[in-house]
Amino acid sequence: MVLTIGLTTGFSEDPGMGQLILSLLFLIPAGFLFFFSVIGLASYFIFIPSLSRNAHIFAQVHGGQLLHPLTTALLVGLLGLCIHTGSLPGLCVWIVLLVVYVVQTGFMMARLRAELANNGLTGNSNTFLLLLGLVLGGELLTMAAGSKPLPPWRLNTLPSDTWVVDIRTKPEFKWNRIQCAENYPWGAGLMEAAASRPKDRPVLVTCLSGHRSPPFTIMLRRMGFTTVYNLNWGILYLALIERGRKAEGPFSLTRSKREANMRGKDFRGISIGYITFAVLTLIVAPLYSTPSSSHAIVALQIAGGIIGLLGLGIGILSYQALGRNFRVFAAPRRSGKLITTGIYKRVRHPMYTAVVTALGGYVLAFGSIYAAPFWFGCALLYLIKGFKEEQLLQAHYPEYEEYRKRTWMFIPYVL
Repeated sequence: MVLTIGLTTGFSEDPGMGQLILSLLFLIPAGFLFFFSVIGLASYFIFIPSLSRNAHIFAQVHGGQLLHPLTTALLVGLLGLCIHTGSLPGLCVWIVLLVVYVVQTGFMMARLRAELANNGLTGNSNTFLLLLGLVLGGELLTMAAGSKPLPPWRLNTLPSDTWVVDIRTKPEFKWNRIQCAENYPWGAGLMEAAASRPKDRPVLVTCLSGHRSPPFTIMLRRMGFTTVYNLNWGILYLALIERGRKAEGPFSLTRSKREANMRGKDFRGISIGYITFAVLTLIVAPLYSTPSSSHAIVALQIAGGIIGLLGLGIGILSYQALGRNFRVFAAPRRSGKLITTGIYKRVRHPMYTAVVTALGGYVLAFGSIYAAPFWFGCALLYLIKGFKEEQLLQAHYPEYEEYRKRTWMFIPYVL
């Protein structure tokens, strides 16, 4: 669609004031939803124990609820782009995409309604809120209602007297649950139970995958509860990150599998991803570069060259500091040692910073807007790999936690 708009308008149309305002009314919310959705998606992959072993969970359970809000943002943003450029062919393509989006949303809602019907809740008033959660994302819907989305890895920060409401079906609840949870299948009996609870008591609402619980957090907020949490991505994701940990405390799961060896975590999916994005960046940037016909473009090329050389320099310093400890794989060498000198005295993952910086300079030097998404994907996957790698390093080096506290992850004083 972007290609269609570019071919028909060249992105050179000068919109009127009304046209500009109308396009911004779509582009600004789309940008916010896109940013919020990407952060949620990145968080999901950062903390999931193994992409290869748990990819089917994402594909079958969480993929829809994480990707559909992203699709919503892109669709709204593309409409704003059509209005801004005044491209009629682009608008026609957008209408086709809208039809596909509506059909996809309809299929997803049909599955949700089938679940409601199977539990005797046909015509439940929460159907509209389930639709909003699907289109905008459960986290955003929860926050808009005054509730708080809670990542599973922060479960132990809850007050000890938190009332844990589990709205899964009875078989799901029997399979695995939080120790202190009370079961209200699809909210049955929840309003009666909530009426007798003090409204200042914290409440955590959970479900299997995270897509059912937001409407019930909203209901509890309307009933006057001051602090209501929604467990992001549900019990299923919690079970993934709890695997290999000792079950303890009121917010632990009743069934927690032990997994002694963290070294075998699989990073192949991430590695294939960032290598693919990096190669595509290198190929696309020169093919779709901006002609150097103005002083501004020349200045951009110079800036890109400087940034690229900076990234190359960081990479050389990182390689020299690592010495024999350098390896392509995320898991550290069994005979290796923790490097805390040289550039590693300030930053824990300077090699990743080097690659992303050098690629960014490369894209900037060519001025290729088409290569920018590939660079962004590469940077995002390096960010995910950095977070996941730290779990391995903490398990391998007892002193890593102290080192982590006094250094920055990628960029000093920023991240």
